Amino acid sequence: MREFVTPATVMLNLGAGPATNQPLRIFKGAVARVAGADVDPAVLENRELDDARVFKAGAPMPYGAGEFDLVLSDFVLEHIEHPLQFAGEVRRVLRPGGSFFFRTPNRMHYVSIVARATPHWFHTRFANRVRGLDTANHEPYPTYHRMNSRAALGQIARAADFASVELRMCEAEPSYLVFNPIAFLAGVGYERVVNRFDMLAGIRADIFGRMVK
Repeated sequence: MREFVTPATVMLNLGAGPATNQPLRIFKGAVARVAGADVDPAVLENRELDDARVFKAGAPMPYGAGEFDLVLSDFVLEHIEHPLQFAGEVRRVLRPGGSFFFRTPNRMHYVSIVARATPHWFHTRFANRVRGLDTANHEPYPTYHRMNSRAALGQIARAADFASVELRMCEAEPSYLVFNPIAFLAGVGYERVVNRFDMLAGIRADIFGRMVK
């Protein structure tokens, strides 16, 4: 994203949630404006935004057409129940030539497969624990995994009339396996193998993408 922002960029962090406290993910001060929107009121306390708004899931976003040069959604797409409506709203608020950047789990990865096979109450009870997160962290949001494969994202981008879509696959550190040393080492081995061979890109953990209006 840093390749595409300038001090004049007006951007929307869609699904911004609470502050990340991670310098790489903070754009406030480096661009003209960072707006933030989320269905979770926690966004209103996010000090990494210039302004924040709460809106209802599935409702139109509270912004005008062509208001933003860039929209970012980081680990949000897996929570979208109505993908085409969401993509259409993203396209609406982008200026012509603007970009929608996102990172989301790949539904073909073992973590996503387990997530889809288990009920939400299981995620609520165990997800933060196995990642080693503090109990004060918010509970996991419901997931749908309807925008979480290369094929689905390509189809949605075309249906929403985006001009182009670029996708990159990456296997990250096995953070969900930190609860057990043996499982963690197995996850590290998996990471090394799937990142080394392009033929295994389809089962890497995360999808990084850019759709252009």
